[in-house]
Amino acid sequence: MKKTILSIIIVLTILSCSTTKTVENKKKTDSLNEKPITYDYADKIGSEKLNFIKKTYNWNNEKILIINYSQPINSCHFDNNKITSESKKWWNDFYSKIDTEDCLNIKVLANGERVKNKLDNLNYFDDKNDFLLINFFGRKKSCFGILIINNEGHYIQFNGHYSEKQVAIYIENLKK
Repeated sequence: MKKTILSIIIVLTILSCSTTKTVENKKKTDSLNEKPITYDYADKIGSEKLNFIKKTYNWNNEKILIINYSQPINSCHFDNNKITSESKKWWNDFYSKIDTEDCLNIKVLANGERVKNKLDNLNYFDDKNDFLLINFFGRKKSCFGILIINNEGHYIQFNGHYSEKQVAIYIENLKK
């Protein structure tokens, strides 16, 4: 009996410490089976880190910065640190379905040094000094991730494959 109760307490403790959270979606949904939108981390960064990000990624007047992050190659089962015309088209199509007004949308590669000649420091960047990996994306390995920050430093981060709907809701929540 004691082992059963202890097991239940341990399971509940582990579940309550989970880092995946749910983002509130204010819109009504037609489907009862629709899954909630989740994120891995949300917090506020300090002014020093915020200023580093603004300077490094040429973020000036926009309310929101969207960072599409390609994790290190050793975190992924394929080479996710490429810049091709096909991938550019894919990203353009992906974001064409999302309201990105007053947003700066960039792609940052953990191993950008491998494609240095394709980095334009306008849309495609290397992760300078592995800052994003160390401060955000090193917490959970995957091939991709997204970090959306508002100009006050509040952010939502998700590691893994993400949807247009997730990104749209993250932006909506951070614009408030």
